Amino acid sequence: MTKRTATTSALAIVLAMLLAACDKVPLIAPSGSAITLSANSTTVPTNGTVGLTAFVIESGGTPVQNGTSVRFTTTLGTITPSDAQTTNGVAVATFNAGANSGVATIHAVSGGAGGGSGTTSGGTGTTTPTATNVVTITVGVAAVKTMAVTASPTSVGPNGGSVTVTATALDPSGGSLSGIPVTFSADHGGVDPGVAITDANGQATTTLTTSVETKVTASSGTATATATVTLRPGPGVTIKCTPASGSGTCAAVPASDASNTATVTFDIAKATGSSALREVTINFGDGTSQGLGTLAGGTATVAHSYSGSSGGSNATYTAVVSATDLDNERSTASTIVNVTPRSALTIDLAATQSTSVPGQGQTVTFTATVAGGIAQSFAWDFDGDGTVDATTSSNKIAHVYTSNGRITATVTVQTTDGRSATARTEFIITGI
Repeated sequence: MTKRTATTSALAIVLAMLLAACDKVPLIAPSGSAITLSANSTTVPTNGTVGLTAFVIESGGTPVQNGTSVRFTTTLGTITPSDAQTTNGVAVATFNAGANSGVATIHAVSGGAGGGSGTTSGGTGTTTPTATNVVTITVGVAAVKTMAVTASPTSVGPNGGSVTVTATALDPSGGSLSGIPVTFSADHGGVDPGVAITDANGQATTTLTTSVETKVTASSGTATATATVTLRPGPGVTIKCTPASGSGTCAAVPASDASNTATVTFDIAKATGSSALREVTINFGDGTSQGLGTLAGGTATVAHSYSGSSGGSNATYTAVVSATDLDNERSTASTIVNVTPRSALTIDLAATQSTSVPGQGQTVTFTATVAGGIAQSFAWDFDGDGTVDATTSSNKIAHVYTSNGRITATVTVQTTDGRSATARTEFIITGI
């Protein structure tokens, strides 16, 4: 081999080594280049992702060479890939937020791209980050600036109930945030679930169950909001019972001797603080009822007659007034009516004898006194043989006896209400 040939071979080897080394060294932006970094969102829920775009141009305003390496760094979460190559001056990567909330500061650097003061490592050289090659992304609850919370409906009935509570997480510009955990709490009752994640509209919901006025609070990060769920008044009514006589109570109302009925008066009133009534009905407890409308005037008075017992004991009834309001809430009030038995039917039969006239006879006048009922007819048996000798509507009658002896006379009284009773008397006829 000649000396010239050996020299040529050595140069070829050195050149090949240099070319190989160049293939292994990343291509970076030349000095004077600039990077503009952007993100497709400035907020992201924990474990969410955001797309990053770095646009790199040379000092002359043209995109850097394809394959120029751009390194991405972040103070929170991770970036994939951390080193990306440009195509037409653009390098893309994905920010992965991770499980922690906070603010991620992300830089994009390549060789000498950038300017200003301060330095940050990047690639094989250093660059100074500027506002154009830095973005900040707020992660999780750190992104929440304010909360808004509403309840639907805004109240529960007098016996309690459940409402839906909706919280909206808002960023500093007033936009809604999805994927944000919101914690709910209440000073009364309970919420389920206690923690909910905002949906695509930035809203998280829970169910509040309570029986009193309640403040429910939604919080995320440092932002909180409170809504008040009130207690609606219920339909309230009262009922009072008075005998037809106008005095006393209905704890013992005597049945009429004539009809075996008792008439009472009910006073029904809308209670103080009651909700607006839609319908009021009174059930008398004897199989009958009556509608009272809405009690627009506040009160109503109703008279009702009850039947007495036929067995000599009290007849007891429970009168119930029911009120339903515009929200279909219902309440009742009741009172007891005791109808005491009517008086027992009694008959007193008296016989008044005149002076006997020998050969002519003696006149006896009978008087039947009735108590406990109204007499309709009197059936007279003057000699007690069981045969009706006369029937009258009057309680007095006279009969002439023509022979001496002991006499038993009877009268059977029929009353207007269908009852009957018999009385008897004995006397002696002499001197005929």
